Amino acid sequence: MRATDLGCGRVAIWGLGREGRAAISFLRKHHANLPLLLLADAMSGEAPETVSGDVEYASGADEIERAIERVDVIVKSPGVSLYRREIQSARDKGVQITSLLNLWFAEQFGLTTICVTGTKGKSTTASLITHIFERLGRKAALAGNIGVPITEIGGATAEFAVIEVSSYQAADFDGICDVAVLTSLYPEHIDWHLTLENYFRDKINLLSRGKCQVINRAAAAAVARLAGEPPTRRHLFNDRSGLHFRGTRVFDGDRAIGEVPNPYLARPHNRSNLSAALAVMKSLGIDPKTALDASGGFRGLAHRQEELGELEGVLFVDDSISTIPESTLAALAVYKGRDVTLIVGGYDRGIEYGKLVAAILGGAAKTVICLGNSGERIYSLAGELASQRRYCACNIHRATSMEDAVLFARRVTSPGGVVLLSPAAPSYGQYRDYVERGHDFAAKAGLRTP
Repeated sequence: MRATDLGCGRVAIWGLGREGRAAISFLRKHHANLPLLLLADAMSGEAPETVSGDVEYASGADEIERAIERVDVIVKSPGVSLYRREIQSARDKGVQITSLLNLWFAEQFGLTTICVTGTKGKSTTASLITHIFERLGRKAALAGNIGVPITEIGGATAEFAVIEVSSYQAADFDGICDVAVLTSLYPEHIDWHLTLENYFRDKINLLSRGKCQVINRAAAAAVARLAGEPPTRRHLFNDRSGLHFRGTRVFDGDRAIGEVPNPYLARPHNRSNLSAALAVMKSLGIDPKTALDASGGFRGLAHRQEELGELEGVLFVDDSISTIPESTLAALAVYKGRDVTLIVGGYDRGIEYGKLVAAILGGAAKTVICLGNSGERIYSLAGELASQRRYCACNIHRATSMEDAVLFARRVTSPGGVVLLSPAAPSYGQYRDYVERGHDFAAKAGLRTP
């Protein structure tokens, strides 16, 4: 479905966040007077003031349910689950459901498109791919789930479009991309996808829309089970047949191509991200060694194991992006051997914390400070396991706020130690997003102004 095809229908845009507003602008460029119905689960009084023409608003479950009886197409923001009863009902009645990503892909700008998804590592991998292109003198634009609407990329903007794709966006993606990348696959976002099987299938849907697939070897079995017929071009990374690491040396098959270029990329999880980026370059005909050399200046992204600085000899690290136990375990591994005070917890989606708690009890952190609903569950689970083992290698504390958590962390962490915010949970309910949570952590520590 192309934007130009929507001129004769009644179109609803569901979600008035960054992507919803970008969808309004995108459609207005094609149809200045197209009647629009704007849907919001909770109208906050921040409806776009610049929207002109025939516009209606509906908010709340009852109004939305009545409103979508009168539409032909819904342009859905990623946060609106495909599995919601209203979406299923609309589809049953013949309403077409699409997204800004799908509308953009239908425009066919002539760019080489690289779509990156994965439970962990997609932001870093997408950013690293873009960094390598830029260092090689190629024009590349980064957009998508990373915070830049896809519609900011046009045919004259770049040669390559690097697009971070969330599971929400991958679920109904119907475009065709040149390279589809899967960085990792762990349980996540079950509240949106309803089941783990749905989550895996929705993630892997992106791969089925790629002319070439670049896949983490660890996820290959799930891909084989759930994906359709593979394309003729498929590259595995973290596999001895393709791009992989042996210690800090990078190999392409049996050929050594160099050493990891900086300490940030030398972290175990970032070696995987670097392998993915190099595999993408190889799939595009770019020499992996040349790409490896170009990766050296990459220093990481905000809120991803971001070292904010030291206070009285204590290092403060913002890893607010970590919303699953696996990413928190990866952050703890980076600071292994140091006295770590871990701030963990947030919104509770009911995911399994057993492995993380076992690592904590085994000494991965000296002190653990629990926040939010999932923090309560982590605290309780830790108490149960510690009682069973009659041993606990760390001090576990509950906090009522970020300010409380940081004050306690400063009190108990000795010089040379690390205060690590790595929540293993989303920020819903307390913060707008992980960015706001990370900023609050830095502000409460006194390392940045609010």
